[in-house]
Amino acid sequence: MQPRHRILPNHGTLFVSTDFHGNGADFRRMRQLFESHLAQTPQTHWAILGDLVHAPDPQSRRDNPRLYDFDDESWEIVRGVSELHRQYPERLHLILGNHDHGHVGGPHPRKFYWDEADHLERSLSEQQLTVLCNLFNQALIIIFAPCGIMCTHGVPSDFLCDPRDVDAISFDVRKNSVTQNALLATILRSYSQPGTNTARMLKQVGQAIGLELSVAVHGHDRDEAGWYAEHGNQLQPVMFGAPDEEKRYLKLDLSEKYSGTDAIRDGSEILRVHAPISE
Repeated sequence: MQPRHRILPNHGTLFVSTDFHGNGADFRRMRQLFESHLAQTPQTHWAILGDLVHAPDPQSRRDNPRLYDFDDESWEIVRGVSELHRQYPERLHLILGNHDHGHVGGPHPRKFYWDEADHLERSLSEQQLTVLCNLFNQALIIIFAPCGIMCTHGVPSDFLCDPRDVDAISFDVRKNSVTQNALLATILRSYSQPGTNTARMLKQVGQAIGLELSVAVHGHDRDEAGWYAEHGNQLQPVMFGAPDEEKRYLKLDLSEKYSGTDAIRDGSEILRVHAPISE
């Protein structure tokens, strides 16, 4: 059984980025930010909240160039994250997204293509496909930080009670029980939850592992403003689906305590991806 959740330390810096969806420029920028900070501060972590792969199709690029006109560099991102994972195994933390899951036993998503997983895999060599599958098979499902943060791809319902339950889940959905697949689905594919449900989920999960959790940080959704918060306990920094000038990531102090989304401020902890690196 491979652990699918991880608890980060109570010191250092945590970068959090969401869905790249094949955008190589966004990935390279985040890699630059992470490695530059890591060179100065060894206790630097980077959590990538899934959906590395699957870029817009040509028609979508033409119809909405401001959001979608970029080349598909899914393989280049997979290769880069694999390199970082080998180089910084205790610092780089990859969470599985629903699009990534389609390559390692999950449902094949439909977004820009009828079968996104098949479309990408047909463009890869056998060796490249092996690298991709190895990376996604090693991914986490949940990351926790004592600063009050829980990170997932989607927004789990209060069906999630104990994060150790996810350790027993196979990414190959054929091997799971109905209950296990329902739990995995809510973690990977839910866009939001009622605030009361999220508060209940954070409380029961935190009690199970001895942490006080206040904010569910997630990916999976889009917003042209570059980030959004809901109900005081759900927050997403957005890259895919936002214009370059609005894309955001999080830079969190692991020694702090974030009591709600109001404590995570735009311009302080919520930063622009393509701003000067000194931001």
